[in-house]
Amino acid sequence: MAPHVEGAGTKQQRGIETRMALLEASGRVFSRLPYDQAKLKDISDEAGASQGSIYFHFGNKYDIAEAVLAVQQERMRAALDEELAVGRNGYETIVVMLRRLADLMATDRLVQAGLQLVDSLPEALRDHGHNSYVTWQANAAMLIERGVADGSITSTESPRLLAEVINELYVGAQMMAGMADRWGSLPDRVDRFLPFVRLLLRPEPAR
Repeated sequence: MAPHVEGAGTKQQRGIETRMALLEASGRVFSRLPYDQAKLKDISDEAGASQGSIYFHFGNKYDIAEAVLAVQQERMRAALDEELAVGRNGYETIVVMLRRLADLMATDRLVQAGLQLVDSLPEALRDHGHNSYVTWQANAAMLIERGVADGSITSTESPRLLAEVINELYVGAQMMAGMADRWGSLPDRVDRFLPFVRLLLRPEPAR
């Protein structure tokens, strides 16, 4: 049996808490500054920690940006997984997911930091930053196929094409909300285009 080290658990917990505090501080910094303007000192000042703690937990600015993107994508993926587990039909799941992602982007600083980073990342990280859009579009196509199978979606268009159009609607609303009020209005903008999503996926029969 390994010897008991007094305070080892507490030290490990403090390390986890410090890492999360640095990530959250990075989220606040990257949500207001492009990658090339953000400095490690901005992050350490925001977190109330030393720059040495950033090097210890992450390494450099590239590494911490990569960690922020990973958290953004993990939270978006978790939201999708939760909604898929509910067992709604394909159409309802798409509608709920659009609203859920909008709420997440409007309120979560780390997710917002990931959005802000995408357009200012160095080339090596840019593809990583776009992964969430590719994943969402693929999942939307899968949900459309499910909706066709369960009868909740009646469009005869290609699921891949429909998913791409819905993604374009969402990303357009996201960009407008980002410019207008740092994504605060995104849930309202999504609600505004949902009737058009319904027409795409459940077109009215010709009379």
